[in-house]
Amino acid sequence: MKKSLLGNIMAIAAVLVIGSVTHAATLVTDVTLVDVETGELVNGQSLLIRDGQIAEIATQIDAEGVDVLDGAGGYLIPGLWDSHVHIFSTPTEPDTALPLYLINGVTGIRDMGGLWPFEEQRALQSRIEAGEIIGPRLILSGAWVDASPGSWPGMFLADTPDDAQAIVDQISSEGWAAVKSYSMLNERTYLALAEAAAAKGLPLVGHIPERVALGTAIMAGQDGMEHFGRIPMACSTEEAGMLDALRYAMSEGADVSRVFSIMAERNGIILRTWDSALCSDILGQMTDARLHVSPTLVVADFYLGNWPAPDAERMRMLPSSVLEAWGKPDFRLEAMTDELRALAEDSVALDRHVFGMAHAAGVPILASSDASFANPYLFHGFSLLDELEIYVSAGLTPREALFTATVAPPRFFELDDQDGRITPGRRADLVLLDANPLDGLATLRSPRAVIVGGKVLDRAMLEDMRRRLLLAD
Repeated sequence: MKKSLLGNIMAIAAVLVIGSVTHAATLVTDVTLVDVETGELVNGQSLLIRDGQIAEIATQIDAEGVDVLDGAGGYLIPGLWDSHVHIFSTPTEPDTALPLYLINGVTGIRDMGGLWPFEEQRALQSRIEAGEIIGPRLILSGAWVDASPGSWPGMFLADTPDDAQAIVDQISSEGWAAVKSYSMLNERTYLALAEAAAAKGLPLVGHIPERVALGTAIMAGQDGMEHFGRIPMACSTEEAGMLDALRYAMSEGADVSRVFSIMAERNGIILRTWDSALCSDILGQMTDARLHVSPTLVVADFYLGNWPAPDAERMRMLPSSVLEAWGKPDFRLEAMTDELRALAEDSVALDRHVFGMAHAAGVPILASSDASFANPYLFHGFSLLDELEIYVSAGLTPREALFTATVAPPRFFELDDQDGRITPGRRADLVLLDANPLDGLATLRSPRAVIVGGKVLDRAMLEDMRRRLLLAD
């Protein structure tokens, strides 16, 4: 049986506090600061980190009684964010997920829904913030709202506008960071959900429901949409017809298999009826509305069968129970027809083409992976780096890809102490790299050091965390 890693994480924390981090401040010397927003490089800099924040930046800082990290000319970037993850799908998932994020330079994550009670999610969030557990900063946006009976266990269920109002009241009182809409909401309930969220000052994020047009979601003021597939669908001249087909079937009491079949038929329709001018128009509307998109393009690898070998390091870092579950038949793959499989590569190619168009149009992007033990072959930490590489292959520069993971997320979350800049007064979530990431993202795979909440994890510590994961079973 896999032993709990929370004890291991706490042990590492103790080493940091008692051993290498014996003072409240750390001096990082001789680094090149990377301004991801502008592309500017400033070399020969030193940073003083105190109480979890950047206190001072200068070419030389005289500070006594502090710990020193020699940057040795390395490149310092803001810590990475994964804006769509699920770390609460099993009782012990954070034990593995938290160190996986850190060894990949991910110092912030937004959880989008899980099986843990909310008070337990908040307890973990508080322990991370207090420094009791070393892990990425955690945003809790998983208050997902769906129609009965719910697509996943533990969802809020709303079938009427009155249901939506009551649920948003509860979400607000419990202290969630956002309201998350889900796939099966009907349009009237969805619009009521959007109105109620706005009245409470909560962002509305999540899926565009399968019976709601993307244009309707834009007009309703949805702040963030999860996943990318609804955008190519909105670029089809048959979007209205596809929506009507599902609405009619569900009004007639169609069973789940029929609903899935109708949704599956959309891929072929989209490929036949995709329209470039229509796409430019809808992307322009999204840009004007500042509708942020968490694309999770890496999810396509699961459907294409682009899975790592069983002996790949990232596979060996997972609990055996997770690998066993991933090896069983999956309902999502079983729902794929021969036609869907034949169209899969073309559908993925269209998604990535439209993604390039979206970026060029100015649609704000939040780098995201959908990593979860419940989603086979989507890996905490590793899949975020895979996602960024997909962005580059779709036409973004390395700097533009990094922007989606360092600058865009904290600004969208409206964090008081983070905005993607390395400057005094900002939270000390940073990654030290061997090479300039603006020349290529491969250097992200092996950070020299990760600084999270002001705590320094040097390469030796990161390697120790890696070894613990490999030996955990």
